[in-house]
Amino acid sequence: MLILTSIQQVIAQAQPLDSVMNILNRNDIAQLREIVKNHDVNDLNKSDQALYFLATGGIKCAIDDFENAYKDLQKAKNHSDDKRVIFMANDYMMELSNSASELQVAPESLMIENLSIATELNDPTLLIKSKFYFMFKEIQLGNYAQAQDICYEMRNISIENDLKQELIDTEFNLGTLHYYQAQNDSALFYYQKNLADVIAKKDTFDIAVRLNNLAMLQMAIGKNQAAVDNLIEAKELIKNKNDKELSVGLLRNIADAQTAAGNYKEAIDYYNQFISEEDSLERSDIAQNLKELQTKYETAEKDLENAELTAKNLTSKNKIYLLLFILACITGIGAYLFNRMRQKQKLLAAQAEAQKQREEKLLRDQELAGIDAMITGQEKERKKIAQDLHDDIGSSLTTARMCIENVIGKSNQVENKKILENAYDLLNDTYTKVRNISHAQKSSVLSSHGLIGTLEQLASRINAGKSIQVEVIHHGLQGNLSNSMELGLFRIIQELLNNTIKHAEAQNASIILTGYEDHVSIMVEDDGNGFIPENLNNNGTGLDSINTRVQNLDGTMEIDTKLKRGTTINIEIPLV
Repeated sequence: MLILTSIQQVIAQAQPLDSVMNILNRNDIAQLREIVKNHDVNDLNKSDQALYFLATGGIKCAIDDFENAYKDLQKAKNHSDDKRVIFMANDYMMELSNSASELQVAPESLMIENLSIATELNDPTLLIKSKFYFMFKEIQLGNYAQAQDICYEMRNISIENDLKQELIDTEFNLGTLHYYQAQNDSALFYYQKNLADVIAKKDTFDIAVRLNNLAMLQMAIGKNQAAVDNLIEAKELIKNKNDKELSVGLLRNIADAQTAAGNYKEAIDYYNQFISEEDSLERSDIAQNLKELQTKYETAEKDLENAELTAKNLTSKNKIYLLLFILACITGIGAYLFNRMRQKQKLLAAQAEAQKQREEKLLRDQELAGIDAMITGQEKERKKIAQDLHDDIGSSLTTARMCIENVIGKSNQVENKKILENAYDLLNDTYTKVRNISHAQKSSVLSSHGLIGTLEQLASRINAGKSIQVEVIHHGLQGNLSNSMELGLFRIIQELLNNTIKHAEAQNASIILTGYEDHVSIMVEDDGNGFIPENLNNNGTGLDSINTRVQNLDGTMEIDTKLKRGTTINIEIPLV
């Protein structure tokens, strides 16, 4: 169970009715009831009537009276000329559509209208909130790449306008979208950053939600015990919160994580708790539904009794019309309840199918080929050449040099001596060059610092130039790579950084290396100009040669870039 966060909207007002929008943002239903109780809608002017109906719509949303809530919100919209009131009414109607419609997607006309209002008011908070529904629509339709593009737009707006809470919510959603697309390194980056942000705010509910999603990612990359620990911590954080649905979901996730970690006894305990709480939740829902049905039945019975008393004073024809009307009302109520039940069943089926698809993605590509021996062969060949140069040719040159030196000492003829001295100098230069070549062939690019140390030195040299700042982040690479693998990875990263410096005009770049049991992951990300992938053959960035190096290591490379949005390159290299 993964969770997306919506964008919270804050609008401050002052007067009792004028404060309705602010109270709705706080979801303070009790205060809304007081405001409605203290006002008669018939005594209000048109703009105050709009706020009144906005309040009653919010109250009815809270008690799941969706049909009447939608009607009141329509009235609020029709009575108001205030763009912000219209925006909020649309926003609530879209939430109702997401909850009750067959596809759980808000009407596009409302989405377009709110985007137009936000643009007209030039309000970045409203703009982010309106774009959220376009992103949510793409997620529901399975278009995760399009949803991710919209989410990056929301992130840029948050950064440009210093909207801290909107940035936190948007980056959390970015992590989830990367997770949906199995882009685990990017998901891990945003989840960990986002968790630190909400921990700083000390919001226990938000921390629990972030821990839940981070745990789902950890299970996907095989860190099952870490997932168990995070889920148990999340469950502890919400133990005093009145959120049964999240609590039940966490129990199910803990049970799944315990199973994946091989803790079968603990998994059984959590599965039993999950079943018990889920049954309790369902029984509570059923009891509430029965109570509502009983109320509606009693109301219908009273209406029927009143209708029978009235019908005694009507003609036979009027009696028939009245009975048909009552029958139609009862039928309508039954159809409404049946439709609600059918929609809930479809929602559960859709959620189950989505979970199944995510699980299938996690099981892909489990068998990996061994590392290609090309680089190792090259290194062995270089050492062999160096040894041959040193032992064979070097030895021969030394002997020849000594012979010529001996002849020079014994020669009395000036001309012969000069020729021998020239031959000696040429031979000595040749010996020096052979020795330098031998040493060069034997030396390692990575020296004694290893891959991480060499990359950090490279980053320090680049940072000293002040034109771009490079950050190296690594995890899980302690001593588990061969020299040939380290050399291959260094060459790939070195070429990627050269491309960034030459072409991207970036201010910041990150190198993120993560070691797993069966592969190494590299992510190189910058905030530069980006490029159009279709123009790769013409832009001179040398990505073909990088891709060739990756393929020689049996690896894969993915490029995520757009103009003015930076570039992210993900590379995965299998281990032997």
